[in-house]
Amino acid sequence: MHRFLVDNLETDLNEVTITGEEGVHLYRVLRLRPGAIIEVGDGRGRAFRAELISAGPQSSKARLLEPILEEREPRLPLILAQALVKGEKMDWIIQKGTELGVHTFVPFTSRRVVVKLKGEKAAARRERWERIAREAAKQCGRTLVPRVDGPLDLEEVLTRYGREDYLIILPWEGENNQGLNVALTGVSRRAGVVVVIGPEGGFEEEEVQRAQELGARVVSLGPRILRAETAALAVVTMTLFAAGDLGTSGGAADYVPG
Repeated sequence: MHRFLVDNLETDLNEVTITGEEGVHLYRVLRLRPGAIIEVGDGRGRAFRAELISAGPQSSKARLLEPILEEREPRLPLILAQALVKGEKMDWIIQKGTELGVHTFVPFTSRRVVVKLKGEKAAARRERWERIAREAAKQCGRTLVPRVDGPLDLEEVLTRYGREDYLIILPWEGENNQGLNVALTGVSRRAGVVVVIGPEGGFEEEEVQRAQELGARVVSLGPRILRAETAALAVVTMTLFAAGDLGTSGGAADYVPG
């Protein structure tokens, strides 16, 4: 079923107007017409099944039928802080991370980050990432569109998002004592998780030590060194699995080819 995101989801009016890019997609691309059953959501947790009652090139209207009550969001808020990486890797991380259930993305800089984003360039890139998260959330049926914060620096990430009741995980290839599996013990009892993934060149030892001072648990991901984008999605997947969100029989995680 096609889903559309709207800003004006006023449930007491029993109708919703679909405009802008969403309206164009509905009318010109999908060619939906009155009578079609669709889903509408505000990207902040509310979603409804609705019936299209009018369709046009400028705007379309739908009548709200019933709220969508299936729980499609992880109980455990997961914040993915990802050091800026080259090329389109960040786009891919945000798309796939959204599909898996990431709550907030925080791109950040560290000493070995090559990509430099400031001012208008940073704002434009953040808008792009927000669009990617929005489209991915629609595709996988989420009721919440992930936030994109930053870019920040590493210390800002840890001070802004580090809470006493959150687990902060920082994978590092120099760690030989504690594995991720041990750090995730009891993760479902936490209020949230922050996953901090370094850049292509990894973290410097001083950065890791400072992160530990700010509450991060430094972990090993095993005997092989993973690319930044691989590490990000591996840790997200393992964390949500350990929290009981992935791999259950809830019926929400369907495979979509392509």
